[in-house]
Amino acid sequence: MPTNVTIEYQLAEKEYNEAATIEQKIRAIEKMLATAPSHKGAENLRANLKGRLSKLKSQAERERKQKSGAYQISVKKEGAAQIAVIGYTNSGKSTFLKKMTNAKPIISEYPFTTKIPEIGIIDYKGIKIQIVEIPAIFDNFIRSDKGPLFLGIIRQADLVVILLRNNPNEEFNDILKELGKANIFFSKPKKSNDYYTYLKAFVIINSKSRFSEEDFDSANINDANLIEKIWRKLDLIYVNTKTPGKKPDYPPVALKKDSNVQDLATHIHKDFLKKFRYAKVWGVSSKFAKGQVVGLSHILKEGDTVEFHLK
Repeated sequence: MPTNVTIEYQLAEKEYNEAATIEQKIRAIEKMLATAPSHKGAENLRANLKGRLSKLKSQAERERKQKSGAYQISVKKEGAAQIAVIGYTNSGKSTFLKKMTNAKPIISEYPFTTKIPEIGIIDYKGIKIQIVEIPAIFDNFIRSDKGPLFLGIIRQADLVVILLRNNPNEEFNDILKELGKANIFFSKPKKSNDYYTYLKAFVIINSKSRFSEEDFDSANINDANLIEKIWRKLDLIYVNTKTPGKKPDYPPVALKKDSNVQDLATHIHKDFLKKFRYAKVWGVSSKFAKGQVVGLSHILKEGDTVEFHLK
């Protein structure tokens, strides 16, 4: 037993040793963490508890999937990026999905209308972005039948859009707590942990209320530049390609920010690298209005047009 622990910690440890189920062990370790010493000498103890807790939660998640049959449902990532849309019931997720995409979800004033993930596609300047509306978050979401499945979809997303209504800061913090139970976070602590998933978040307020969390990008549902702001949060750029003597191809290609000509060539076809001679670039990254001849290491900017010349 660690030294300098409280009687509450000792009781929680006894509860853990006597636990008969994974859920009981999880609750006991949570109590141990809450009562464990917080001084520097107890860092290893707390790290060990967190590691054990994470493994138990993962095991419980797998068992719930198998028990509920939730593993039979999956959402395949499509397009340049996948966005998971989350929020409490009646937060406006379905309205947002309908507004932004070609999807036709059921919209109702009644709570918990969405029972399974709803999928739509945003068309941003020809770039396809997949949006997945997750059924409403609620207390102890991770311990519900399909909670682990839906959290798995959130975990694989490139961006999480959080819809908030009349009490945005309170709702936001409650949602963070629910995701935290599944080791999903939106900011990295000083000490990283392999058990944790770190995602980018964008907050949308579906009311006239104000959101005061300065560390998170946010917008109102009626913002005219909403799609543009979401695109920026994805950290992607779009680049046009063309064949010599012809107009630029459509649609453009989506790349990660700070990608170079080699990244674009690899994205188009592996043979482009083998046969590459040079590329000509027009746009923000070009030094000349009439285009610039560049090599594979040239960094591309959004809206550039790239013409490949091959051997």
